[in-house]
Amino acid sequence: MSYTLIQQFDAEHVHLHFNGTFQGKNVTWDTHFFTLDKYAAEKNLTSKTIKQVIQIEPGQKNTLKLTVALNIPVVNEPHIQKMMIMIKQYKNLSLGIHQYG
Repeated sequence: MSYTLIQQFDAEHVHLHFNGTFQGKNVTWDTHFFTLDKYAAEKNLTSKTIKQVIQIEPGQKNTLKLTVALNIPVVNEPHIQKMMIMIKQYKNLSLGIHQYG
């Protein structure tokens, strides 16, 4: 699966774009992908109590803003690929913030 890396902030946060579908429409996912610890630190949350996060917000035209925070040690190529597969295969995605795990 291909994506465009916009910025690698550090080993725990990247900004990327990839194509997929949302509610039957083709979209570009404007994605910030975090480790759970990094996300918790940026949001001033306790990483011990926060759950994994998928947040979807409206963007411009055919773009949606996606924030994903997973309980992984680093954001690397294999984790990026798995995250994209997860988003592409999840059939009931909806706008808003979803916590799980």
